[in-house]
Amino acid sequence: MNVDLIIQIIIGLVAAFAVYNLIHYIFVTRPGRKRLALAQRIANEAVKSSISKLVEQEVLLPFDENDLKSEDIAEVWGRGVMAFEYHLAGEKIKDSIPEFRKSLSHSLEQYGDDHHMHAHADDADRPAFMVTDVWQLDDRVHFDVAYLVNTTTIEYVDDLKRLH
Repeated sequence: MNVDLIIQIIIGLVAAFAVYNLIHYIFVTRPGRKRLALAQRIANEAVKSSISKLVEQEVLLPFDENDLKSEDIAEVWGRGVMAFEYHLAGEKIKDSIPEFRKSLSHSLEQYGDDHHMHAHADDADRPAFMVTDVWQLDDRVHFDVAYLVNTTTIEYVDDLKRLH
């Protein structure tokens, strides 16, 4: 084989790889990140509003809203899963963790009803926001909230239910 031909093949492969990655970024990665960021903003609003209601109902003690942060957990569970982890200082929760979960779930469901947000799957109406997990680690209570905005997230929540 000719050395020039080998160099051309290598350049062609490198160019094809670069073009593929550019196209993948433009049409898959970037739009996926934008959808995730939008879903996170919507979920954050729902959680903040629901948590505020729980403070009003004295389920939670007042706290600094800057203490409530969210992180996406899509990298753990897969692309397209619109689920986010939040955490609060453990001493702010007056009830037990199961009672807090129940109150938060109800508050999120009420938020969804008030804003006409529901997930439609399998010919059934479901709440748009679901608390999928609550646990305590050290002095913080962590909870995951899924925003059932797409099929991937609905399947994720259904898979979690099967595990329990």
